[in-house]
Amino acid sequence: MGPLSFHSGEGLSQRFLTAMRAMLDEAVPTRPARDCLDAMLARLVETMSYHRAYLELLDVPMPNQRLSLSRGQEAFFGAPQGPGPLATGQVMATRQSVIIENMADHPDFYGRPASDLENLCFICVPVLVPGSRSEGRAESMGALCADVPKAPPVFLERQRDFMMAAASVFAITAQRLRDELYKPRSKPRPEPQAVAEAQRKHKVVAVSKSMRLVLRQVDQAAQNDSPVLLLGEEGTGKEYLAKALHNQSARRRRPFLRLVCSAEPPEAIERALYGVQKGEAAGSTQSRRGQLELAQGGTLYIEDVEELTLAAQQRLLRFLQEGSATRFGADQPLKLDVRIVAGSRANLEDMVSSGEFLEDLYYALAVVSIYVPPLRDRAGDVLPLAEFFLEEFARSLGREFKRISTPAIDLISQYHWPDNVRELHSCMERAFLQTEDGVIRAYHLPPTLQTAESSNTEATLSFGEAVDQFERELLIEALKKAKGNMFQAAKDLRESYRIINYKVKKHGIDPKRYTPGKRK
Repeated sequence: MGPLSFHSGEGLSQRFLTAMRAMLDEAVPTRPARDCLDAMLARLVETMSYHRAYLELLDVPMPNQRLSLSRGQEAFFGAPQGPGPLATGQVMATRQSVIIENMADHPDFYGRPASDLENLCFICVPVLVPGSRSEGRAESMGALCADVPKAPPVFLERQRDFMMAAASVFAITAQRLRDELYKPRSKPRPEPQAVAEAQRKHKVVAVSKSMRLVLRQVDQAAQNDSPVLLLGEEGTGKEYLAKALHNQSARRRRPFLRLVCSAEPPEAIERALYGVQKGEAAGSTQSRRGQLELAQGGTLYIEDVEELTLAAQQRLLRFLQEGSATRFGADQPLKLDVRIVAGSRANLEDMVSSGEFLEDLYYALAVVSIYVPPLRDRAGDVLPLAEFFLEEFARSLGREFKRISTPAIDLISQYHWPDNVRELHSCMERAFLQTEDGVIRAYHLPPTLQTAESSNTEATLSFGEAVDQFERELLIEALKKAKGNMFQAAKDLRESYRIINYKVKKHGIDPKRYTPGKRK
């Protein structure tokens, strides 16, 4: 087919129908799923006159996860010029589509020749697990992306809507590919072991798919010395990831240092970064090395990079370009070998547009961009993270951590964690310092979690209310251990069945909830 015409909406609709029919014709159930996906991508590129199309799948048990096709070439796994990690990662983590109207000017495509991208736009949509629902929305299994000819925004939005429909067709065959690849395995998928291995390797807990994707991106970034930009809300664990990246890199035996740009006045931050030369010019009675010098051969993590003044941004850009830095009050620059990892909680693209952040510095830092999702969007990580922190506290204090009680688990799981991993860490530290027997119970958790709705108590408990809550926890723990058997629970608590039955009814506890196969 010829190039798309943007003058006829009817013609575009007809092209969509033709492309959809062509892809459906290739989705033959009796044919190997990978062959179907290859052919479907080929039909998508051919019928829509796209320059290139990509399908990236999560949790495919193969050395490379990316299935990619270039127009006019054969489909293959592991395309070297796939979409940028930030765009694709954001789409898979947030389940929201992305349209980039000018690929040539976007940092996600920094490594590709600008001449190849001048007339191209980028569209990426999530591929959702068929029939899967999690918290009211489908679970992401990958992303469908395309380099498309430049067009007015209204037509790009129509193509985005078409690709959303196409993604649902790809999802069915992609699910079949997963099934085919897992089917030959004689043993169950070693997911817990894989998660534990990732935790040992990175010192980062990643059970959710979105965080496992982040760790894969960290592993890839660790193979080179390019600057890395970590984007995400405050408290999402960007520093942990920066350390993980350093520890996986060839610089692991050299220093890892952190500079928080929001912690000090601008001038103090610059002096801390570049150092001071003794003398009148710098107004200093002694020389002091900056963080860049101290990190020689290693990695410097610059947190809240958006807080740097424009002058400081210019100096940082010069360091990235030339590999040298000059102390305040000195004349001669120092040649330094330091990898820069920057973290930001701001929308740097908006800051570039408003002139608050240097465009050249943004592009220099965003050679590799990794989006870190907030804790509320990766619920599967909350309890493993809580247990990880508690085990760390137990080791450092020489005490025992046994478990988290069921009511406490309910509170931790239901809370939305607005301050992300940092808040969870603080909450678990407080709880561990309060427990005497190594068990974290609901009343050890802070008032922010102790809402009347979730724990049947007010933020400030009277003595009687505290006793009632403790009694309720004991009953729930006993019923859980006895698998809902009231007689066994009474025996374990050394109390009569009549008293236990009365207490269970008093506290509104349903024993069936703890009986296997009889939960309501």
